[in-house]
Amino acid sequence: MNNHADKVTCTLLCMGMCLVWYTLTLIVSALPGYSALAATGMLMPLLCVVEFSALVPLYRWYTRHYANIPLGTLSWRQAALFSLLLLGLIASQSFYLPQESWTGGQFGEGRSKVLLFSLAVVLLAPVFEEILFRGFLMQGLLLWAPRQRLACALLTSIGFAAMHTQYTHFQTLIALIVLSLLLCYARLLSGGLRLPIFLHMLNNFIGVSPWLWITLTQ
Repeated sequence: MNNHADKVTCTLLCMGMCLVWYTLTLIVSALPGYSALAATGMLMPLLCVVEFSALVPLYRWYTRHYANIPLGTLSWRQAALFSLLLLGLIASQSFYLPQESWTGGQFGEGRSKVLLFSLAVVLLAPVFEEILFRGFLMQGLLLWAPRQRLACALLTSIGFAAMHTQYTHFQTLIALIVLSLLLCYARLLSGGLRLPIFLHMLNNFIGVSPWLWITLTQ
């Protein structure tokens, strides 16, 4: 930032983007057919489409005015290294992570519902969640504490875990914080959002792959 005023403006914009996301979540949760959407497995696809459609254009507008949250480049060497770290993290979770019932209950009935849910959480959610958390939220913190990267990453990760209110076990909260720390490190090391988006997509694909396999092989 060139001066204090620019830093304040940029911070307000970053926090404003987070407020936009939260407001959209509240609006969707207040829809008259909210319970029916949840029961039929259409809630998550709808929510992802709404938040993706809002946050991606806002991010593109932001990057035309500020250069501190770039997409960056995707180095396949970094992608391979971080993918191995992610797989190790997922493997370690098998020793302590209890089964969450939320994901399986979101699919509804029919192959199309499973495919829509999977497309939403694998292709849409990682994009707008990385823009929101490893992008706007983390950058808003780094503007004021650029030398405290670990603290900024930890605060970002706590916010990321707290956002996933659908999960009920404390161990899942810890797993989300650790995952987010890995994604924060990927953003800092690569200098942009492409690598954390890729890793987030890979993580979510692994998460839904059992249901996809069951659905597509029936």
